[in-house]
Amino acid sequence: MRKLIIEDKWMVFAVTGLANFIATFTTSSINLALPMMAAEFGVSMGTISWVSLIYMLTLSCSLLVFGRLGDLHGYKNLFAGGFAVFSVMSILLPLLSFNLPLLILFRCLQAVGGSMVVSITHAIVSKTFGPKERGKALGINSIFVSLGLAVGPTAGGWLLTYFNWHSLFYVNVPFSLLGIYASLKYMKTRETYTKSPVKMDWLGAVVFGLMIVSLSIAINFVDSWGLVSVRFLGAMTLSLVCLLLFVPIERQRKHPMMELSLFHSRMFSLSILACLCSYIAQMMTTFLMPFFLVNILRMPQNQSGLIMLSTPLIMMLSSPLGGRMTDRIGSRQPAILGLGSVALGCMLMSQLAEGSPVIYILAALALFGCGNGYSVSAINTALYATVPKEHMGVASGMVATVRNIGQSLGVALGGMIIALRTVHYTQIGEIQGKAIYLSAQRDAFYFGVLVAVTAILAIALIPRSPEAASASAE
Repeated sequence: MRKLIIEDKWMVFAVTGLANFIATFTTSSINLALPMMAAEFGVSMGTISWVSLIYMLTLSCSLLVFGRLGDLHGYKNLFAGGFAVFSVMSILLPLLSFNLPLLILFRCLQAVGGSMVVSITHAIVSKTFGPKERGKALGINSIFVSLGLAVGPTAGGWLLTYFNWHSLFYVNVPFSLLGIYASLKYMKTRETYTKSPVKMDWLGAVVFGLMIVSLSIAINFVDSWGLVSVRFLGAMTLSLVCLLLFVPIERQRKHPMMELSLFHSRMFSLSILACLCSYIAQMMTTFLMPFFLVNILRMPQNQSGLIMLSTPLIMMLSSPLGGRMTDRIGSRQPAILGLGSVALGCMLMSQLAEGSPVIYILAALALFGCGNGYSVSAINTALYATVPKEHMGVASGMVATVRNIGQSLGVALGGMIIALRTVHYTQIGEIQGKAIYLSAQRDAFYFGVLVAVTAILAIALIPRSPEAASASAE
C-alpha cells in the first residue's frame, strides 16, 4: 500500500476544498445553460437534460471504484490525474462538441475526472487530521461544497449573460491546473507495499456500477415512466439482480472492492443511513422551493435565486461550528441538533402559503441550512471513526455515492409526492387553483420531516463510542 505523507496538512486540506468547490460549481452552474444548449443543438429540454444526467450517472457508478483504487495505489497520483482529466475535458468539450452525442461523451469523460478527485477528498482529510481535529476539518471542508453551490448559479448566470455556455467549462481550467500543481507539490507519498500487490476487483466494480446506474436511471425517470411501467420495473429488477450478485462476489474475493465487513459496525451502517436521509431532505427542499417562489409568489428569477442562497451561506457558517462541537463532545449531539433543525425547517416550510412573508421564508431556509451544516460534519466524523485506514478511500467513495443517490431520490420523491397529491386534491374538489399545489407541497415537506426524524433515530441508535460500535458487530 502507499501511505499519504503530509508536508503541509492545511495546504493538502485546501486542495481537497478546491476539488469540492469545482465539483459543486460545475453541477450547480450547468443547469442554467441547458435552455441555451438545447436551442443551439436543436433538441428538446428532455434530450438536453442528458448533459446533466450523464455526469451524475458516471459519478455514481465510478466513485467507489476510484475510492478503492486510491486505497490500493495511493491518493496523490489519482488526485492530480483527476484534475488533469477534468481540465482537458473542460477544454475539449466546448471546442469539439459539434453535435449532441459528442457533447454527452465529453461530459461523461469530464465526470470521470471529477470522480477521481471527489471520491477521495474525505479520505485524504480523514487521514491528514487526527481524531481531535477531524470534525473541524470535515466541517470546514464542507464550506467549499456550500461555496460551490452558492457561487455556481450566480457566477454561471453572469458568464451566460456576457459570454456563452462555453465559458462555464473554460472557467474550470485555471482551478484544475492549480489543483494539479498543489497536489504534486504538497502531497507526498512513500511506497509501503504488502507482501503481494493487491489487485483491483474489476468484476465487483462492473457489477456494482451496473447496479448503481440502473438504480439511478429508475429514480430519475420514475416521474415520466410511472411506478408500474415496464421500463421502471425493468431497471429496478436489474439493479436488484446486480445487488444479489454483488454480495456473494465480494464475499468470495480475497481483496474485494467493497469491504462488506464495514457494515458489521452499527456506527458505520447507521451513519450511512443518516447520511442518505440527510441528503434526501436537503435536495428535496432545494428542488421544491424555487417552484414555490416563482410559481406561487411570482418572484423574478434573480430574486428567488438570492433567497435560495440563504441555505448554502448559512451552511458555510454552521459547518465549521458543527465540526468543532463534534471534536469536543462527539458526533451524537451535534448530529441530532442539526437533524432536528432540518426537521423543524421542513415543518416551517410545510406551512408556506401564498401570503407568506419573505422573512418567514428566509428564517425557514436559514434554520434548514444551519441544521445541514451541523449534521453533515458530525455524521461524517462518526462514519469515518470506525473505518480502518486501508479502507478510507472506499468509505469516502461510498459516502459520495450515497450523497448522489440521496440527492437523486430527493428530487424524484419530491416530484412524485407533488404529482400524486396534486391529482388527489384535484379529484376531491374541495380546493382549487394554487391551494391544490400548496397542499401537495405541504405533504412533500411533511415527508421531509419524516426523513429527518428517521435520520435522528439512526443517530440515536449509534453506540456512544467506536469501541462499542465495533463490539456490537460481534
